[in-house]
Amino acid sequence: MKFTLRVTLLTILLTLILLTVAALGSNAYRNARFTAEDLSQQILEQTSLRIDDQINDLLYTANKQGLLNQALLQSAQFDSRDFSRLAAYWLEVMKVHTRLTRLSLGLEATGEWFYVRRLLNGKLAVGELRRNPRTDKLELSDYWPEDYPRRRFAFEADKTNEDPRTRPWYVAARQAGKQAWSETYIFSGTEGIADVPGVSCATPLYAADGSLQGVLTSSFDLFQLCTYLKDLHVGEHGYAFVVEYRTDGSRRVIAHPQPDILLRAVPDQGKDRRRELVPSEELSDLLVGTFLDQLPPGLNPSALQGTTPLQFRHDGIPYLGSYHCLTSRETPNWLIGIILPEADVLARVNQSNREALFIGFLVLAAAFLVSWTISRQVARPLEQLARETEAIGRLQVEPRPVAHSLVREVDRLARATEETKTSLRSFQKYVPAHLVRQLLASGQEALLGGENRTVTVYFCDLADFTSVAEHLAPADLVRHLSDYFGTFSSQILATGGTVDKYVGDAIMAFWGAPAEHPGSALAACTTALRNQTALQELRGRWQAEGKPLLFARIGIHTGEVLVGNIGSPARLNYTVMGDAVNLANRLEGLNKYYGTQVLVSARTFGEAQPAVLGRPVDWVSAKGKSEAVLIYELLALKDAAENWCAEVVDLSVRALDRYRSRDWASALALFETVLRLRPEDGPARLLATRCRTYQAHPPVEDWDGVQRMESK
Repeated sequence: MKFTLRVTLLTILLTLILLTVAALGSNAYRNARFTAEDLSQQILEQTSLRIDDQINDLLYTANKQGLLNQALLQSAQFDSRDFSRLAAYWLEVMKVHTRLTRLSLGLEATGEWFYVRRLLNGKLAVGELRRNPRTDKLELSDYWPEDYPRRRFAFEADKTNEDPRTRPWYVAARQAGKQAWSETYIFSGTEGIADVPGVSCATPLYAADGSLQGVLTSSFDLFQLCTYLKDLHVGEHGYAFVVEYRTDGSRRVIAHPQPDILLRAVPDQGKDRRRELVPSEELSDLLVGTFLDQLPPGLNPSALQGTTPLQFRHDGIPYLGSYHCLTSRETPNWLIGIILPEADVLARVNQSNREALFIGFLVLAAAFLVSWTISRQVARPLEQLARETEAIGRLQVEPRPVAHSLVREVDRLARATEETKTSLRSFQKYVPAHLVRQLLASGQEALLGGENRTVTVYFCDLADFTSVAEHLAPADLVRHLSDYFGTFSSQILATGGTVDKYVGDAIMAFWGAPAEHPGSALAACTTALRNQTALQELRGRWQAEGKPLLFARIGIHTGEVLVGNIGSPARLNYTVMGDAVNLANRLEGLNKYYGTQVLVSARTFGEAQPAVLGRPVDWVSAKGKSEAVLIYELLALKDAAENWCAEVVDLSVRALDRYRSRDWASALALFETVLRLRPEDGPARLLATRCRTYQAHPPVEDWDGVQRMESK
């Protein structure tokens, strides 16, 4: 039995609306309070983690550079007695790691000290604190890099008080016998003014007999962290700061959105005035002082787990706060503190509650009016089917069970709607549905044109596909490729990528268009590694089924391209064009030459490096390109990397550096070490062969270490 549309619509709509309004009214207050507490906790936790990542990135850079310097000196790549070569290398390191302030080496035997530092104006300088054999005093000389070691721009005849062996960082590393972090101290600026707080990562350097040769440092100033905190938004009026717990039991605020309040001027032996860190109890920011008063006595930051919330009042105003210890091990004893006015959170929630209540009354009144009007006129479809039709207009055509109704007209309309969606689902397989949705949302017609944008481009092709295709019937080949295309494409889409086209057995995709994707390089690299893992699993299944095995090569590059609608007014293709696309394509082809599976450009690797492991392969000038690029082989995601990966990365970095320095014997030994770890390693095998060739027949004088490809 079918009921009339008027009776059915009026009964269902009024019943649902009344139940909904009643449920919303009874839960409004509880939900508002829960939202406020949950939102504040999320803001504090997420901000803590963001600051933690920023600090750990700084610490990681100094830590790894210190270990690298130690390895280079202990492996005799550099000699501590020949500082000119080490200084040249450190100058290049400082150009790459712009956040480092100083790299130095202090010698145990003589108290001499050698360093490369970054001045306050950003210029680099080379310094030597050498002992005069005649006076036995330490003399300090500073040089500009281009003048070193011929002409110095500054000289002080007696700087015996600068003996590095008395410095806390030197003593800490010597006593620990391993890498150690200093407490925050003041780096010397210009004209005798010490005005930049910073920390040093000290790394002991041992001789072959186990005796201490000296201590290396990798240092950075904390004003760059202050700048980061200044630009960090915590609600509307909140902010974050960093506190150091020192060995003498005192506390110092070492990073704050207002860095000028961290330092104060003090007399220096009646001469020049210098600056020192202000004790936390004397800090001009009284709100921070109140926050620190809430912390438990005897708090040890390194013993904290996770983020600890707290609530307090200052001048009668309630505040929310949290404190959080650095998550990495063997780091300075620092505490991240965050302060957020409670009104920043509750004001928004209260405003949202008022708006929701107002909208709810409007919807309730309108719903009663519309329901009554529709039921009387019997002239419009049900609201449910109207929403379904709107979704179809946005190409949201996911399959749903047919909404059968007791009303004859509604039942027929529901079946017709699902049939329309079925047709549209078939159609959208031929076009990028998300692009069409954006076009529909804009209300504009797709037109020719594009824009310059930085994206990450991905090319994938199958190895020896022609021979595979020759042994399969067309229908079997299509089904076989379907597994490969379906798996790779779904993983591309899952990370926010756009599948541009399929060309034979090849796939072209990109990240960063049409929607912005700040992490496009990492998304593409993650996808490529997942692709290879998924393909390995497919090969296991194919082998059991007696099907041909497929092997894929992938090339990835990040760069500026022209992205937009390309084609004719009658037929458009949303795609990308430009040199960055061509380079990604060339990188895919270079996999065959180097015997690799995934090659990425230096820019892509640099942006994805915090989360992936990769090793440098070679400096290459692709066919048709004059500019050389450093290419990397992706090995694994850092959180899933096997033990051998880090060793291969370290060996490859050192080997390629020796290779480009024409040190064929050292480079060959390192490449052969890689081959012992990975006997089938293509890049190591190829570069080892080149080293042997160059040992027998050295290259020309202007050889620059770039491999210029003559074919794609």
